[in-house]
Amino acid sequence: MDQNMYDQMADALHSRGGGIPAVKCNEFNAVIDALFTEEEVRLAISLPETLVSADMLAAKTGQDPKKLADLLEQMTKKGLLFSYKQGETRLYSLLAFVPGIFENQFNTGPVDARAKKLARIFDDYLTTISKMSVSNPDVFPSVKFARVIAINKDIQGNVKINTYDELIPYIEKAHYIGLVTCFCRHKGELLDDPCDKPKDVCISIGPGAKYMAEYGLGKLITKEEALKALQRAEDAGLVHCTSNTGKYIDMVCNCCTCHCMILQSLKNSAVPSLAATSSFRAEVIAAECIGCENCIEKCPMEALSMKDDIALVDKKRCIGCGLCVRSCPSEAIVLNVREDANVPILDAIQLSQAIVSSTKKD
Repeated sequence: MDQNMYDQMADALHSRGGGIPAVKCNEFNAVIDALFTEEEVRLAISLPETLVSADMLAAKTGQDPKKLADLLEQMTKKGLLFSYKQGETRLYSLLAFVPGIFENQFNTGPVDARAKKLARIFDDYLTTISKMSVSNPDVFPSVKFARVIAINKDIQGNVKINTYDELIPYIEKAHYIGLVTCFCRHKGELLDDPCDKPKDVCISIGPGAKYMAEYGLGKLITKEEALKALQRAEDAGLVHCTSNTGKYIDMVCNCCTCHCMILQSLKNSAVPSLAATSSFRAEVIAAECIGCENCIEKCPMEALSMKDDIALVDKKRCIGCGLCVRSCPSEAIVLNVREDANVPILDAIQLSQAIVSSTKKD
């Protein structure tokens, strides 16, 4: 495959948005070689940004509809395309690079030689673009794909909050909910760097969950099972991260600082509270603090310390996840709404457009 095709593939993935950009480099080429055949790359490049059927694509390209339908299905089963059935018509679109294509390779927790190779290749890619971002911050989008969201019970009852800051209602109104393996922790395990946190707690919501179940990329669960998964995640000290959208959310990742790309980038930031899209900040009620230091141990951002036997919050580092609230035996910590509280973008389409326009292709 010539370099021009790799570059066109990077442009095609760039136009889909996502949290991790498609950057033109040798490591990106290696990822594409591992995931796509040359025929699949040609088709992916030709796909419009909107959903399209095999017949619609055939009319546009002059190719055989049956052959196109077979190839589209093949790519969907590989987790490269999203598919949605509208009436009797099956529609397709190219997924974003991350989250999307790469998570789909690990959603079921494979441990075979292919999975280990993919984990290594993608880790090389992440290392490369992270180094690039040191000298060129424009490598990553300035619009954040994800946001931190606290569990409802961590928020004080007398605090007025917006509906998009409540996690449980998103679960309760979902028609489809799926459970998938955490890509970040599974990748670490494949690279002999395991995490002791649970992997089977990441949740897909809405059409994406249905699509994953249809193509064997995840399994549908009940709302009760989803709430239990969230509880297990909280008990393990994981942070709820979801898409930076308000009307709907399409996923809830339950993240650790040792493997999660989102939390690692926040923790390494000089001011995580500015890098994170979050609506809350922890506050200690000094008179109630018993100095047990549980909160210090639980905080993923190292935002808490002790002063005169009282816990102290570093406002620059707090991302409002609520783990300190859950860990406090004396209920001395509360979550307050930040003055600069995040207002998420309306939906996935607008979020993708905002990310694309905030990221340079090269």
